Amino acid sequence: MTSDMAAGAAEPTTRTHDTAGDGDWVFGWHRCGTGDPVVLLHGLLTDSRVWEPVTTALATTRTTVAVDAPGHGLAPARTAPYTLEEEVDRLADTYRGVMGERPAVWVGHSMGGMKCLRMALRHPSLVSALVLVDTRPDEEPENTRRPFEAMVEAVLADGMSADLAAMVARLNFRRAFLTSDTARAWTEHFTTLTGERIEHACHSVYRRGDLTGRLPEVDVPVLVVHGADDVPIRLPVVREYTARMPRARLVVLPATGHTPPLERPGELLAAVRDFLADPTAFPPSPATQEIP
Repeated sequence: MTSDMAAGAAEPTTRTHDTAGDGDWVFGWHRCGTGDPVVLLHGLLTDSRVWEPVTTALATTRTTVAVDAPGHGLAPARTAPYTLEEEVDRLADTYRGVMGERPAVWVGHSMGGMKCLRMALRHPSLVSALVLVDTRPDEEPENTRRPFEAMVEAVLADGMSADLAAMVARLNFRRAFLTSDTARAWTEHFTTLTGERIEHACHSVYRRGDLTGRLPEVDVPVLVVHGADDVPIRLPVVREYTARMPRARLVVLPATGHTPPLERPGELLAAVRDFLADPTAFPPSPATQEIP
């Protein structure tokens, strides 16, 4: 870890790209800005770069930390199986080592949102609010878990083919977005993934437990943002789980697939900024807003 990222160091005024952690738990740690902390966790098979438009804008008033999960970005892959709970506990240790005990707003997309919920339940003193983007709290449905795990086996055996990378892109992005330069760049990124890097991260997601019954315990302001055209996680699932959290509000982005940080960064940023301006202003009962 660089010296300016050590615990108790002055807030950096420029962006730093490094790793943080110790032993066999190391995370990519991309930090920028000053002010109250916001931690951003990416989804499976992407990395911290998905948050760049958001972090650049928020860093004018906040300390932003975009984290690479094991096997993604700057973070080395784990060499043994692990659970999302184990990862969250080690991430909490790493956060405390770098940032101290200051509570943060935790922002998570897909897999990252699953970790944010676990952070709120396991380490509530570190969480002031949550932003959950196209995620879900329950276990992976059998009809999607089996093909996902078959994909991992195929990548372990033969590498990530162009066809598999295209399939991953179709799950992440709305059809009309697939021809964009951004989608093409990320589809090319998917072809570079190896089985060794993604195996244990994928299994931690596909074999996760169900948090639905514990959602009423998430007693911090929560902004849920979801793409109306998300294929892996449908809106009825999201409306149901949002209603279980006592201080949650749902914002729906029309004409958006599973990855709003890339498909609709401006609209996502606007929703997050409105929320951060005063999280307590969001209604105590679940409400839904659609951003055109």
